[in-house]
Formats: sequence, C-alpha cells, structure tokens
Amino acid sequence: MIEPQFPREACVNLASLEDFRRWLGENAWAIDPDYISSCAVDIARTGFIDPLFGYMPPQKIDTTSVNYREGLVAGELNSRLRGVCLVLADEILARGPGMRVYAPEWVSSFASKIRNVVDYHGSEYLPTPADQATYSDIRHEDVMALSFEDESFDAYITNEVLEHVPSVEATLREAHRILKPGGVLFGTFPMAYVSETSLVKAELRDGEIVHLTEPEYHGNPIDPASGSLVFSIPGWDIVEQARSAGFADVNIRLISSRRQAILGAEIAGALVFVAKR
Repeated sequence: MIEPQFPREACVNLASLEDFRRWLGENAWAIDPDYISSCAVDIARTGFIDPLFGYMPPQKIDTTSVNYREGLVAGELNSRLRGVCLVLADEILARGPGMRVYAPEWVSSFASKIRNVVDYHGSEYLPTPADQATYSDIRHEDVMALSFEDESFDAYITNEVLEHVPSVEATLREAHRILKPGGVLFGTFPMAYVSETSLVKAELRDGEIVHLTEPEYHGNPIDPASGSLVFSIPGWDIVEQARSAGFADVNIRLISSRRQAILGAEIAGALVFVAKR
C-alpha cells in the first residue's frame, strides 16, 4: 500500500502510452486503491472546490457510487466533468468569458451549467425528421458534417461523444475546421488507456452498421430507451489521429485533484483529451 499523503494534486500532459506508463511508474500513488478510496472518504467528509462554481459542502455530494469517474456528483456535475471544467476555466482565463464555445450536447446538466458561463452553442444528434419535429427547439448537428462556417469557435467541448461516431477521423477534421486559429478541442471519452490502438466495436459499411463485437450502448438523454451505440473505444492512437486532422498540439491531460474532487476508480484522476489548433 502507498501511504496516503494529502493533498495530491497533478495535472500532466501525456502524448503517448509510453509517457503514461513512465508517469505512473514515478507516481504509484495514482493507481493505489487505498489512496483513491482515502481521497473519496476525505472528499465526503469535508467537501471540495468546484473549478467553476465554488465550494461544495459534504451534504451536497452524492458519494454512493464507487465509480468515481462518474460519481462524486455535486451541482449536477461528476468527477470527469469537473476535469473538463478545469480545462475550460483555464481557457476562460486566457480568452475571457465571451469565448465562443460549441458542444454537441444541449439537454445535459453540463450544457445547462456551461451555457450560463460562456457564449455557448449546443446541439443534439437528431437524424430523422420525426426526431427534429419532436425536439424542434434544439439544433440538430452531425459532428462528422457540421453546418457551421469555418473558424467559427474558440473552443469545442466533446464529452463522451467520440466513442459513438462511425468515423473519429472525420469528426476531428470537422472540429479542426470550425475552430479559429489557436482554438482548442477538449473533452472526455472512455479511453482504452493501456492500449496503443483503439478498440473498434462496430463499423458503418455502405450505410449499414456491422458489429465486430457484442453491441455496446451508452446512455442518451434524447433516446434513453435505446441509448447510443459505441463504435469504438479510443486508444492512444487518437493523439496521432488528431495531429493528422491538423491539430498542432495534442495530448491526454491527466488531472488528479482531491481539492476539486477529480478522481477515477482505477486511476486517481480523469483523462481529458486536449487538442489545440
């Protein structure tokens, strides 16, 4: 067991699986289950500081889930979303609160919070006329073929989306296209963080979905009954995919913070994808 030492705070940019393994070798506490659970207990006892919304006292924190990446919910945001908010806070400090942000989510708790903080433009994927009629007040966008003009946004936030697209490469090219020079794409996805390559679970061939593994679906607030099909679980090759799409500076940012309650179940932190144009 690694003897817990508080506070442990880490924010490190990693560009490869080799970088990740090297960092873990030098920071064994980050994968020690006793350390992780000790952090969670301490957060539940004293509260934490949300990156954008301030102090969250213990009585406002849901600590029932031991999947800390999706848990430690307070103010409707979980651990990984606070990691995203920490990156967003840095961008707001650099660019100002008037920064123009796009995200392919509108009905989520994250969207409802962030659209009060920046110039937020959100959408949902509504592929059929029936969907668009049902949600006529929500913008429809396909992230592989966005309708926005070139260089429209300062930032693009993608939370748990890239695993659901048939082509990550096309999605990254579109993200690069709509970002202004110096703009940034960032967000999360369930990463295969010990794999060099992405795990492809389904493909789109001639308009038909072909399953390569047992079909996997994640929650979709627009279609809670069916959910969203997982096409792939990105590995470290997403860094090179983003570079090939035109991004100049790409990394996976490992953020571990007891102070801001950013934890995971297997790693004491969240992995946030950050790609700068």
